[in-house]
Amino acid sequence: MKKTAAAIVLLFALAACATKPADENDVPSLVPPPDAAAAANPASDARLAEMQTSMTELLERIDVLNARIARLEASSSSQPETRVAQAPPRPVEPAPRAAEPSQVVVPAPAPVRAAVPAPVSGPLQNAAIADNYRGALILYGKGRMAEARTVLQQVFDADPAGELADNALYWIGETYYAAGAYSDAMRVYERVTKEYPEQNKAPDAMFKIGLTFAKTGDLGMARKTFDEIIRRYPYSTAASSAKLELKRVKY
Repeated sequence: MKKTAAAIVLLFALAACATKPADENDVPSLVPPPDAAAAANPASDARLAEMQTSMTELLERIDVLNARIARLEASSSSQPETRVAQAPPRPVEPAPRAAEPSQVVVPAPAPVRAAVPAPVSGPLQNAAIADNYRGALILYGKGRMAEARTVLQQVFDADPAGELADNALYWIGETYYAAGAYSDAMRVYERVTKEYPEQNKAPDAMFKIGLTFAKTGDLGMARKTFDEIIRRYPYSTAASSAKLELKRVKY
């Protein structure tokens, strides 16, 4: 009888345990394990680098368009209005007499020359340069400065008079600046300001010259450079950055 009573008590205890609400610690966690979060980091880093590259390209295009608009406005305002004088009518000349059959001279056929293939130029070359330029910016965004510098040098050498020449040269300076090679960066920035003073990257290069002076401790030259940017390129984004820099640091 005692054994039966003990068994009944044991059954009630097991039933109570079975119907007991789950403890808060038994609820499955919705937070991914640390390994999953760590695995997601490379993908997010790659996406961030891609977004930074796209933003850089957009800013580059805006700078190019602003420079073109400024040049068009300057040329239209400097050219005086001219009127084209109407030329007097030419007198009608009598038709030449046909030559006699004995006077007709038949020209000798021109020698046939083999066609020489022309070098790749025009839109195809420009498209290839633009693709290399974009690839260099992607390498720069990933921190691969030496590789980016090599590709940018190729872009510059392919067309030193093209629209991307000053951009390529400027970003070569940026690779040196990011690596802490300030003397090399300064040399390249100065080339941009001297060889392409009217292009869209000249104000940015001058601003980075000022920052380089500040990095190397020459605050007097830094202030002088910022003032020069404001004077020469008053409507550029570099001039706005120079004004902020002058307020931020006591030069």
